[in-house]
Amino acid sequence: IRAIGDEVALFANDPDGLDRAVRKYAKTVESGAVVTDVTYHEGYRVKAVKLAGRDIGEYTIYCENDEYMPAAAEEFAGRIKEACGAELAVVTDEPSAPYIAIRYVHDDALETVGYRWSVDEDGLTVECSDGYKPTSAHFALTRFLVKRFDWFALDFGNDDLTPADLISIEAGESGGEENDFDFADVYGDQYVKGDVFEHLDYYLSTMGPLHHCCHGMQGNQFAGELSNSTPAWAGDQPCYLSDEFLERSIEDIREFIKQRVGAGAHIGEDFRFVDVAAGDNAGWCQCRDCRRMYREEGGTEAGAVVTWANNMSETLNKEFPGLLYGIFAYAGTNKPPKTVRPNEHIHITFCYDSSCDAHSLDGKDCTGEEPLFNSFRYGGSKIMTSWLREWCEISPNVYVWFYYMTNGLLTMPFVGKVRDDLRLFNEIGVRGFMCEAEDVPYSTGKVTKMLMSALLWDIDMSDEEYDAYYDRVLYELYGDAAPAVKTYIDYICSIQKNGPCVSCWFWGFAISPSLNEPLWVEHFDRLFEIVEGARSLANDAAQERRLINYSCECIYKGTMASYFPAYNAGDDERVAELCRRYALINERLSRYGIDMTVQNAVDTHWSDEHNYDPDLEVQIWRSWTKEPGYVTPWYDVPPTRDMPERVAAILAEREG
Repeated sequence: IRAIGDEVALFANDPDGLDRAVRKYAKTVESGAVVTDVTYHEGYRVKAVKLAGRDIGEYTIYCENDEYMPAAAEEFAGRIKEACGAELAVVTDEPSAPYIAIRYVHDDALETVGYRWSVDEDGLTVECSDGYKPTSAHFALTRFLVKRFDWFALDFGNDDLTPADLISIEAGESGGEENDFDFADVYGDQYVKGDVFEHLDYYLSTMGPLHHCCHGMQGNQFAGELSNSTPAWAGDQPCYLSDEFLERSIEDIREFIKQRVGAGAHIGEDFRFVDVAAGDNAGWCQCRDCRRMYREEGGTEAGAVVTWANNMSETLNKEFPGLLYGIFAYAGTNKPPKTVRPNEHIHITFCYDSSCDAHSLDGKDCTGEEPLFNSFRYGGSKIMTSWLREWCEISPNVYVWFYYMTNGLLTMPFVGKVRDDLRLFNEIGVRGFMCEAEDVPYSTGKVTKMLMSALLWDIDMSDEEYDAYYDRVLYELYGDAAPAVKTYIDYICSIQKNGPCVSCWFWGFAISPSLNEPLWVEHFDRLFEIVEGARSLANDAAQERRLINYSCECIYKGTMASYFPAYNAGDDERVAELCRRYALINERLSRYGIDMTVQNAVDTHWSDEHNYDPDLEVQIWRSWTKEPGYVTPWYDVPPTRDMPERVAAILAEREG
């Protein structure tokens, strides 16, 4: 920005830069301040980098010549050039001063992808854990840039390098980090129909050598010829105590391993794990032996599954030592067996498939009294977490698959509980986790995941450190609107925390107890004022789009909660104001080509004639009203406003 007398000129390299300049100028004028010259990110972000007193351009990067480290070193060299312009060669010779030397070390204290670094007169040495070579050098060098260059959340795919005149790392300085979880899958895929939002906030960060299970028996069709469903094991489970199933599954898993090795995979390096987890159903075998073990093991199918997994893995370990096998604690096996114990070859993925998404997974804030909570198949977070603790007591190899689900404009915030949940996992000995969150554009998903990504390296950060990181995340995503967004998120997290328990599978329908209607009615005007004031504060177009998303989410929840109380009270003026606000949703989303009735905006299950199912509606109504003799369906949702009349009409037609 250049102020020239009474005129102002704006210059930029591209449309995004010009958009930023226009916003900066407009906000300055609006505030009444004098427009002065501004230069933003001209040239390299860092003017100079020195190691042990030398300019970084004098150094050569030395690394080990294996399948993984040279690529990480080249990536590091590219980042150095991007930061300050220095071009560093990457070689695999013995280090010669001045050097940046990268090497593997075997040290259990560094976990799977931890690292340490030190600087002396000859240069910088970075030691990477050999716990998982495919990614340890990448994480070591990326986290070094995060910590010493202040390249914010670079390991999470972010690309905001803090400008600096000089970064100087002196001889004698050292540091490092250890990952607090052996494995973490932190991802998000904000989307709607079409591609309007598809890549606005895509993010992926996977860390560690092992992976959560994902229905490997079904996906790989192991012993599929014994299944009664198509595809195999999609609608039934095998008899895990059958000799025939043990033999057939061993044959198929053996062939699977041979194919992987034949394709170039190396057991113990890039091939450590075979997914043999159960299919996605609860169709357990009802034979006499399985029923007997079910009773003897305390009312869980896990005894039979672990017995099979032990026998299978012990047989295959003789041929393929070093491989591990993953099974589920899910859909009937969440509760651990009373006496059967998994051997050292077995890793367990525990699924929170009946948890509460409104409150922390430790269950301390759960009431368990709300109608939707009663639909949980196993009792909610408290009992699920008690079973997870038991699994961790009988095995050191437990992973967690948990859910932060969303529901379009009715999305739930998880910012207020993410630290509690990860600290819970760390405290009870969980080795790693995958958080399933099909984030939609209206959610706080990226805020949550960026916080989660930082906690992977510092689960014990202080409240002050955590809050400072949270503030920086918000500024990254919302610019000058960050303080307002923080106030808004704190409000809705409080509403959620003080509201009813909500099944992690509530999403997919237009009305939900997650609204906590009385508090939304009470606070809607204040929340609307916050999001309306924030929209003009964005520093760029992506930030503005996120703020528009939040304004629509706020309006939808507030009007859904407030409309009928105002209507029933005969408050025509309030009803008119709520209708005016509701109309803003389509007006704002249409800027991006979005119709609010499409999937991931507002679910249209009850109004879409192609999806409408009278039988399902009657079932859901009976479940909601808890009619005697009715078995709760898989998806137990509350009624829409006119469901009683529609159900009465359906039943009357059937009777007549």
